[in-house]
Amino acid sequence: MLDGKRIIITGAAQGIGVVMAQSFAAMGAKVTLTDIADPSAAAEKITAAGGDAIAVQGDVTSLSECEAVVAATEEAFGGLDGLVCNAALFATLPAQPYDEIEEDMWDKVMAVNVKGPWLGTRAAVPAMERSGGGSIVMISTNRIFHGYPDLLHYDASKGAVLTMVRSLIRELGPKNIRVNTIAPGLTMSEGVLAREGIQDRKGAIAAVRSLARDQLPEDLVGPTAFFLSDHAGFVTGQSLGVDGGGVIH
Repeated sequence: MLDGKRIIITGAAQGIGVVMAQSFAAMGAKVTLTDIADPSAAAEKITAAGGDAIAVQGDVTSLSECEAVVAATEEAFGGLDGLVCNAALFATLPAQPYDEIEEDMWDKVMAVNVKGPWLGTRAAVPAMERSGGGSIVMISTNRIFHGYPDLLHYDASKGAVLTMVRSLIRELGPKNIRVNTIAPGLTMSEGVLAREGIQDRKGAIAAVRSLARDQLPEDLVGPTAFFLSDHAGFVTGQSLGVDGGGVIH
């Protein structure tokens, strides 16, 4: 499905990002793993398995660092076809009512979760134009369609991502660049599994889904790969819920 596609995945040192990178490489993509933590070990595992991968450590809140990731991708692979904006603050955020969230934490969440995809897009679009077009996939959350308490900064940031997608398609469509979003449910990545009390809540979380089981990082691979692929060549501005039927929108 992704044979020969050159794809950047942010937040790819662990969790959902590294699972996507490994899976996309197995589908024939050439992948750049980037993260504020060093993603070299994850990239080395991909290359050891016969895949094409490079690692570029970088901060998604810095335009110059985003541009450096894109430049490294073009140098290594000859162009850029896809960007997955996966990096986000979530797993380490404590559940807090709106009036207990510190201002600096609000700003940090907005910087990573909203500014990050914007800057990643700014950096990636010129390279995609040089490659004849491309696909951007942003990771949102099903929480924005339901309304949950105690993570207002996170939920507001992911609502902004959905709105960003709907605006960007009007500007990027003429450049042959598609933009879509995946809206997952609570996904049992390493970071989420490390949250206090999550093991006690897993059963209740799964029970509200039509497909009553844990959601895994692997569940996001196929839908994201579809958006990145030529099979979705006439699909843009869409939000795809991937949550086992937890939220219908």
